Amino acid sequence: MSEVILDPTRWESMEAGDTAFIEDWTACEGDRVHAGQVIGRAMLARQNVDIEAPHDGVLEQICVARGDSFGHGDVLARIVKF
Repeated sequence: MSEVILDPTRWESMEAGDTAFIEDWTACEGDRVHAGQVIGRAMLARQNVDIEAPHDGVLEQICVARGDSFGHGDVLARIVKF
């Protein structure tokens, strides 16, 4: 199993008080996904950011629901390799 966490370099533009939240998931739990596939979108520091699958697998669990906020290092989803 692998955890999906946004690339830490995306956080460099964040400032104190900025919020990060999930805008939408384009994949659902149980879907097969491929490395680099966009599986969702987040809003960070007033910019949209794609959430990509780190490897081929099955999206086992979405950990942060659409509209919910998250912080640096939070696990957004879990993907099981196949």
